[in-house]
Amino acid sequence: MELYKKNRLLFWLLLLLIVINLSALISFFFFMQKQPDSVCTETQPSGENVLQKELGLSDTQLISVEDINATYRRVSEPMAAAVREKRMQIMDELEKAKPDTNLLLRYTSELTLLQNNLQKENIRQYLGLKEICNPDQLPRLSELYRDLYGCPMKGKGMKHRYRHGQNKGK
Repeated sequence: MELYKKNRLLFWLLLLLIVINLSALISFFFFMQKQPDSVCTETQPSGENVLQKELGLSDTQLISVEDINATYRRVSEPMAAAVREKRMQIMDELEKAKPDTNLLLRYTSELTLLQNNLQKENIRQYLGLKEICNPDQLPRLSELYRDLYGCPMKGKGMKHRYRHGQNKGK
């Protein structure tokens, strides 16, 4: 009778472990199959449309914006691709058992130069857009670029964003 009770306890314990493992496995596959929605869609507005909407551009201004942005894309896209490629080369070298530090330094210098040139193109684009905007549109253009760069406007209510409710109720 004692052997029967021990086996019965082991049977139920084993059954419980099987159920737990199966539920974990099913949960794993269920949540891994869920793909996040793509951020980039074909219905996403182009840069010209956003600028036209935000700045209220005239038709002649819009044509100039399209020219400026087309030039920017033509010049900056190869540079951005080169930046991504250089970052991949750095990561590939870092993943090696014994990374070559001289090669990493060379890659870093090349990456810095590419990023510098890309930043210069960003500046050229902004200055080109600034030239076609009227004085009323300039503050909004600046605000859009500050948002793009992650630099909040001074005096726009963001100076105490890290206080987390300090001095509340005073």
